[in-house]
Amino acid sequence: MPGEDAIDRIEAAWHRERPDVDVSSVGIVSRIWRIARHLEQARKERLAEHGTDRVTLDVLAMLRRSGAPFRMTAGELTHHSLLSSGGVSQRLEKLERAGLVTREIHSEDRRRIDVGLTPAGVELIDSILADLMTHEAKLLDGLTGPDQDDLRRILKTLLARFEPLTPGTGPAPDPASGPDLDPASGPDLDPASAPDPASADRLEANS
Repeated sequence: MPGEDAIDRIEAAWHRERPDVDVSSVGIVSRIWRIARHLEQARKERLAEHGTDRVTLDVLAMLRRSGAPFRMTAGELTHHSLLSSGGVSQRLEKLERAGLVTREIHSEDRRRIDVGLTPAGVELIDSILADLMTHEAKLLDGLTGPDQDDLRRILKTLLARFEPLTPGTGPAPDPASGPDLDPASGPDLDPASAPDPASADRLEANS
């Protein structure tokens, strides 16, 4: 078990100042947010090395996971992504210019746009995914196999509180791309503030 950290100290301080309030959630919620922010930054940096970003990965990954011939409609991509229809259209246009996807008007319904991965698109997403999964596995290597199994189960239970399990709803935004977290937002060590992760110990030391 690691020693005392900044979150322990803040939880203890709130418990001292407000013993009438149950502040035990700070030790869980604040750490989840803090870890998510570190993981999001790690993803951004890794994807930047490939010259890409979270949104591009999300679109390419959904097409790749759909299976051969790696085609979906623009409407399906919009429905299952975290973007607006305008945002998807702009991204698809960029990906098409880069030769990673094709867009074709459906022969029987001109309102429908079919989007498909090109061979270059398949090669790119396969390369990025393999590298990203290897990189993120290393971020978890401090946890044993059983620890990871327990954590996976607990997080799945907690996530179901906000996203009820609905089997068969189709492709979802790829978890490899990660949530669109703003490193400057969200609760961190103190539920009332959101300092940068690297500044937590400095803030605590000066308080």
